[in-house]
Amino acid sequence: MVSWSEDDDSSENYYQYATSGSDDGIVKMPATTDDSEFEGNDFVLCHEHGVRAERLVAFEGIHTGRRFLGCAVKDAKNCGLVEWIDPSWPTTMENALSKLWDMYEQSKRDRTEDNLMNSFAVHSLTQEKIKLQASYDKLGGDVQSLLDEDERRAQMERKPDESKLQEKYDMVKELTVSQATVIRNMKLKLAEQKTKLQARIDELEKVVEQSKAKMNGIKAILAE
Repeated sequence: MVSWSEDDDSSENYYQYATSGSDDGIVKMPATTDDSEFEGNDFVLCHEHGVRAERLVAFEGIHTGRRFLGCAVKDAKNCGLVEWIDPSWPTTMENALSKLWDMYEQSKRDRTEDNLMNSFAVHSLTQEKIKLQASYDKLGGDVQSLLDEDERRAQMERKPDESKLQEKYDMVKELTVSQATVIRNMKLKLAEQKTKLQARIDELEKVVEQSKAKMNGIKAILAE
């Protein structure tokens, strides 16, 4: 990076006022990054507020790493003062920075798309789990209704003979066994769905962590 020098008469060291692209009149200067060796305010005054310009380091596009003086006003309409301290990078460096930023933006778009698809997958699995639970509840209610109806009919018969009692007992027994089998199968299916859902969630978390690691790697390259 080019060192600071008050005697530097490079053609890049000049006042430049960015133009506002928004209706509220707020001018967007380049995004910046921290640099402990280039902080504070300088003797240059912005033409609109009359305050000392702030020392900043660009962290955006082909200007990444270049130092400049910018308007220090944050919460009001800034005047868009940009006075570059460092000259423009060589074309090869600008091309490399442009490619890195394109990779960074593509990474953000990919991550957004992955998160959207993962959200759809989780939503689908959740809805399936809800439907399975509803089916299980309905089946349990139907079995209970059959048992209640059988009990009611048994109470209405004043003198049931032994064969009828045995028949009713066998029916109740079969219903109980069927209910237990259905409940066991539903629990197994729900457990399997829960395992798959947890595995999918774990996979999504890994994807998010990998995306974060990839983005941090790109940021680290850009910050060098």
